[in-house]
Amino acid sequence: MKKLQKELLFIILLGLFLNTPKIFSQNNNEVLTYNWFDKNLGIESLNFNNGSGHLNFDRTINDHHRYYNTNEFKNGNITYEGQNYYNIDLQYDIFNDQLIVRPYTESYYIQINLIKEKVDSFKIDNEKFVNLKDIPASFKSGYYEEVIVGNSNIALYIKHSKAQEKVIKDYSVFVDYKPHFDYLLLKDNKLTLINNKTEIVKLYPDQKRKINDFFLMNKDLKKTNQVLFMKNLIKYINNF
Repeated sequence: MKKLQKELLFIILLGLFLNTPKIFSQNNNEVLTYNWFDKNLGIESLNFNNGSGHLNFDRTINDHHRYYNTNEFKNGNITYEGQNYYNIDLQYDIFNDQLIVRPYTESYYIQINLIKEKVDSFKIDNEKFVNLKDIPASFKSGYYEEVIVGNSNIALYIKHSKAQEKVIKDYSVFVDYKPHFDYLLLKDNKLTLINNKTEIVKLYPDQKRKINDFFLMNKDLKKTNQVLFMKNLIKYINNF
């Protein structure tokens, strides 16, 4: 089956190469081709349809769900077993660190947990997440939001997670979720946990004053949007 898929894909790519106007970029052609290939050959052509079904019976309060940003599916891209898929309905369960897909041709209610070991990366809400599989045991493995700092070899990795709490209200049991974030910085080919100012200053001792000034000037942002605060801080320290 995979051999037939590759042959069909080669023919389609060749046709696009010969007939597509030059005004379209190579990246646009690639996206269009993969979209056509996935939709016309059906879900059976995709390699990720053998995951387990995703079920969620949470009774939540205050709209504090287990998912990244929203409990709705969002259009995104994924690299799975080295293969790119575009315009896929994705949802990220950050409580279980589980990426979920809703197949093109299946029922609206069918949701599949992707096999994490086979997921290389995905993009949702214009943010890129990578699967950090081979990292030191002292760090959590799994999906991290990746922020490349300018054109440097420095990258910020953000681990989104949520803690679950049971809440009793009107004689019923509900669940509530509280977000938590861990930050890893890749600098000089080494990953370091930077969850507080002290750890950041250790990495940038000559910029202690600059770091203190940033914390002082951005106290409100740190309270309302910790992730954006950290992204801006790392860019500021590295002059980007």
